[in-house]
Amino acid sequence: MLIEELKTKIRWANREVWVKGNLDAMDELYHADCVLHSPPLPDVRGLDAVKEHVAGIRSAYSDAQITYAEMLGEGNRIVYRYTWRARHTGQSQTLPIPPTGKEVGMAKCVAVRIVDGQIAEEFEYADYMGFLQQLGVVPPLG
Repeated sequence: MLIEELKTKIRWANREVWVKGNLDAMDELYHADCVLHSPPLPDVRGLDAVKEHVAGIRSAYSDAQITYAEMLGEGNRIVYRYTWRARHTGQSQTLPIPPTGKEVGMAKCVAVRIVDGQIAEEFEYADYMGFLQQLGVVPPLG
């Protein structure tokens, strides 16, 4: 599969999963033995566990929107930056914070390793401190 096709597949799957709630779209994008690294959170291993992780996040945040800044790829690697925005309307196991009703956003950078046309490993870097400040869990610095 060509890099441009993979970029299109990533955009499509992220929209299907995060915006529309179609977790089955992950079957086309992620390898069955994939690993998600998203510090400071623990690693998530295997497609079923990644789906469960995403479902938990989606249960806490509604009206999700994704805006891509850029996407680059070479060989079996793709790196992209995007902004995720949503409304905090529920509570997840990952971040068990009572619903605030606040609209929050997070800038993210993701690097993926592709095997056989699917994501085998994903490294996600995000501003979790700023995110927790938006939710009112952590006070602003300074």
